[in-house]
Amino acid sequence: MYTDYATDIELGREYLYEEPHERTSDIELQPGINALFLAVWAVISLVGFAVMFLVEQPVAGAIIIAVPTFIGMIIKPTFALCIMMLALPTGAGIGYREVFSLDRGIGIALAVSFLLNILITRPRLRIGNKALWAVAAYTIWVCLASLAGPYLGLELRRAFTQVQLLGLSLIIYWILETNSPATLIWALRAYVVGTLGTIALAYMTGAAITATQETTEGRYAATLGQAINANMLAALTGMAFLAAIYLFARDRNIFARLLYLCGILFLPVMLIRIGSRGNMVALAVTLLSPLLFVREVSRRPTLVLLLVVVIVLASVFAGLTVKSAGLEAGVAERLTSISYAKESIGYRVSLLKQAVGSIARRPLGTGYYSWFERTGLVNFPHSDFFLILGVYGIPGAILFVVFVIMMVRTIRRMPTGLEKLYARAVLTYLLVVGMNNANVFAKFYWVFLVMAMVSERISHLYSTPQDFYYAEGGEEYLPEEGQ
Repeated sequence: MYTDYATDIELGREYLYEEPHERTSDIELQPGINALFLAVWAVISLVGFAVMFLVEQPVAGAIIIAVPTFIGMIIKPTFALCIMMLALPTGAGIGYREVFSLDRGIGIALAVSFLLNILITRPRLRIGNKALWAVAAYTIWVCLASLAGPYLGLELRRAFTQVQLLGLSLIIYWILETNSPATLIWALRAYVVGTLGTIALAYMTGAAITATQETTEGRYAATLGQAINANMLAALTGMAFLAAIYLFARDRNIFARLLYLCGILFLPVMLIRIGSRGNMVALAVTLLSPLLFVREVSRRPTLVLLLVVVIVLASVFAGLTVKSAGLEAGVAERLTSISYAKESIGYRVSLLKQAVGSIARRPLGTGYYSWFERTGLVNFPHSDFFLILGVYGIPGAILFVVFVIMMVRTIRRMPTGLEKLYARAVLTYLLVVGMNNANVFAKFYWVFLVMAMVSERISHLYSTPQDFYYAEGGEEYLPEEGQ
């Protein structure tokens, strides 16, 4: 007799499929207790929001929400990861005087709560994906290169940021590797909810309109707060769109699928209104790239058909919405003016040439803050590779290329299925958009690359379900092949 693995995930029985003799980072509780804790946390959070907005006591309300949330993060790192993913889309906008942001605060809480958690659970970590070693080597080189610049204090601060990104990558990898495959689904579900919620909140508060007025072209940029970064918001939106497609195919919860459908329909509209050409091109290449793999298409024609339907549906809806509502004049010019495009491309190419030229004078890199003084430019190269090449020199660029090659090999090893398509989509999107927009210093960049790494393990769990069974009443139950 067979049961459906995805159904077990929705019923909270995913713990039945964990590998034997493995300690998880989550403190084990019965599913009913987990649901009770989640309900209590939701009620307390609602009380906190009521205190913040109705009683107009933001500090008291934040404390009411923060205390039980932090306790829950210690008990359940998977819950902590979901909270971080829920706030991740706000990284481009919600902030206080551009110094503290909700995204940054929850990132710190995730690190502290996880350190406290491992003192209790001590889960074993096996770094099965060697790409993380390449990230560690790159981080070490960034620290060493920072010692040579004239602005030692500032350079070390920049290096410490990369150390933090490495630490965050290890924590997320640890959580996803030591818990059930449902953790990835819940984390991406939280991210889609956070992205849609952030955009909706921006419209309700009018902050998005304010942001467009503060940019020179009327582009939808930062959602809330004072920080404005249109390309960052576009990248966050694109990643949410890819997550919504994957979840729509993998997650069988009917109510969740309605949410994913909203994301599939509305997120491309937001991407067009932002007007980031690099992110739009990256999304188009990402969605069309699976069609180039003929052998995999022949093996899973249903998945490809689903992808085609999604592309057509999202394109038609976005086109009709933009036609009826129109675009800001600056955004329309960015997307349609050939002269504007030539000017923009010419400027970006000049930055890339400067990065290559700087290598002849400083093969070990200029340093992050020294880049402006040593090149006479006011901007960094708009490319991940050339940015690293110019700032951290030939060694940094080589380590980055090694990391990318190892990620490609990771995806090639994965069996054909939803997880492989999603991991390939993440890597393709970030690499293509990284050709003309630098995101390598952003938190979301490393978060999603880690999720692409762990998709390898999850893809094997789904493709070899006979290795993960549970007994009920003396009878073995196996998830269906390929589910």
